[in-house]
Amino acid sequence: MYPPILKSKQFTLRPYQQVDEERAIETALDPVSKRFMGGNNENPSLKKVFEVYQRTDDRWFWIWGIYKDDLLCGHLELKETENTNENELEIVYMIHPKERRKGIMTEIFSLLKTKQKNWGRRIIATVSADNVNSIALLKKWGIDKKEPRLNSETGEASFKIILSK
Repeated sequence: MYPPILKSKQFTLRPYQQVDEERAIETALDPVSKRFMGGNNENPSLKKVFEVYQRTDDRWFWIWGIYKDDLLCGHLELKETENTNENELEIVYMIHPKERRKGIMTEIFSLLKTKQKNWGRRIIATVSADNVNSIALLKKWGIDKKEPRLNSETGEASFKIILSK
């Protein structure tokens, strides 16, 4: 299912297009992104994103590129995951290395916060305990609850962060 197009003052959230693949791969392969994103991003492509767009099931799974004008600046997902309850959506994001520290996610979070009431869902994030930059960014949104987690297989500490409405 294609996500809705959303606009903030400077940025547009819209579905990816094939022409975005090179910059999307640069974002996914960046060492900071790889460190905190988990999963298998050794051979990233937009193929899986386009597969999600074609799904017709009832699972909430929106994937956007974050654009300033026509430049892909980052990646954003809102989705139901193993970490969410029925009234929650998990936010996942990566910013292209050349676009970091420019206030992109602060502005995007403000936009999403105004929309979440209409969606009837709380926004959560699952964040590695040592990802201090993301935790600081999420504090700007507002944190209602921070639940510690421990991966029984890897021993890695993380938090489920429930963001303010």
